[in-house]
Amino acid sequence: MPRVAIVKGDAYSATSSVLKLLRFKKLVKDKSNIVIKPNLTTAAGPNEGITTDVNVVRAILDQIPEIEKVTIAEGPGGADTEHAFGVNGYLDLAKEYGIELIDVNSDEYTEISLKKPLCLQSIKMSKTIFESDFLISVAKLKVHSIAGVTLSLKNMMGACPKEQKLKIHALIPYSLVDLVSAKLPDFGIIDGIVGNEIDECVPHPVRMDIILGSDDCIALDVIASETMGINFRDVPYLWILAKKCGILDVDEIEVLGEQICNVKKKFRKGGLNPRSDRQKVLAYLMLKTGTFDFFYRCLERMLANERTAKIIRSVFTKRSP
Repeated sequence: MPRVAIVKGDAYSATSSVLKLLRFKKLVKDKSNIVIKPNLTTAAGPNEGITTDVNVVRAILDQIPEIEKVTIAEGPGGADTEHAFGVNGYLDLAKEYGIELIDVNSDEYTEISLKKPLCLQSIKMSKTIFESDFLISVAKLKVHSIAGVTLSLKNMMGACPKEQKLKIHALIPYSLVDLVSAKLPDFGIIDGIVGNEIDECVPHPVRMDIILGSDDCIALDVIASETMGINFRDVPYLWILAKKCGILDVDEIEVLGEQICNVKKKFRKGGLNPRSDRQKVLAYLMLKTGTFDFFYRCLERMLANERTAKIIRSVFTKRSP
């Protein structure tokens, strides 16, 4: 039976307790290439409910005996990576612990051919992340305007180049199932100190004061969805993945620490979201007409021009009414 731990407290102490409950030190003892993948979608801070609190990652680092084997890797879709690292305290963290930060958007990529895919024959992924022998997805407790929720599994989108992210968004929910089949995290932590409802990028913070963790990220996301008052069966990609591994009910997962009923809050789901809908429809039409690669190259050239980039970003990041 998969196990998921839930602990109340502050970011550092609650994460430390979760790791101890799950015997994390034993899991990483013989690993030689550990990669931590936080969620730094934008340069917003953790108290806005958008990004992973740096103290969650600090607690993880403090329980890894050989710190020189650790890398932190992220590739935000909506922010400059170095700026996101800096604003959220990761540049200082890396200096303090003497570890490397990898900008996934500038990393080398490997293309993974998928067996029995639902919609993507292959997926491009950061070489740093794909070649890790122990991958830790350190996500945020958030509603997602297209996917339903974004937790430890969907956090893996940050391992892909920008054009791959667009393709995945266009083909949700099936593309997320393919993404996880390419690389499933070995361990997951979800920062629920402050979660976010309605949207994944626009702050609508919900104070929860919890950290969740598991060495089974599918089970972890099932329980995390339930703490948000969202039935995991209503999240298509999560329901598909849960059924594949035999999780048909929440009771089939052992919950350590706090029980769901003691921490659960009802998160508001996103309704009509012009920003996300525009992005998804555009990518979908380009894929269907075979023009995606051409238009994406044009878009990249346009984004290289500061004035044009400002106009384009205003179209895709305008807050919904």
